[in-house]
Amino acid sequence: MLASFLVSAVAILGACTQPEVKPGTNVPSASPAASPTGSPAAGNTTVGKADSLVGTWPGVEGTSLKVEKKGDKYEIEIKNLDGSKKFEGTAKGDVIEFTRNGKTETIKTATAEETGMKWLKGEKNCVVITKGSEGFCRS
Repeated sequence: MLASFLVSAVAILGACTQPEVKPGTNVPSASPAASPTGSPAAGNTTVGKADSLVGTWPGVEGTSLKVEKKGDKYEIEIKNLDGSKKFEGTAKGDVIEFTRNGKTETIKTATAEETGMKWLKGEKNCVVITKGSEGFCRS
């Protein structure tokens, strides 16, 4: 009887331990279901460098890049002189990948010089999609 009790106690305690969480992995909450807004339930987060790309990034001549986290994906909105287009992206290490016109593109951190855009010279906090034409910086 005592042995049965001890086995049950060990099983219960073992179920209460938390696994090690490494960067870039999902941390599920008690209930992994999404909230009604489509966002992950409270406590369900992804730890990774790609999250630093979330937000609005102004560009030149009224262009901008907006990145929003939607669960384990990212909603990307690119505004240029022709209008606005949205894409779905995924984190790949410290970049966000998305497909545009059948081509895989990436959003990554960059220096003003790495954007290839002379108008951004001197900026410190930038991202780039296409060098020379799609660079965005924010203060």
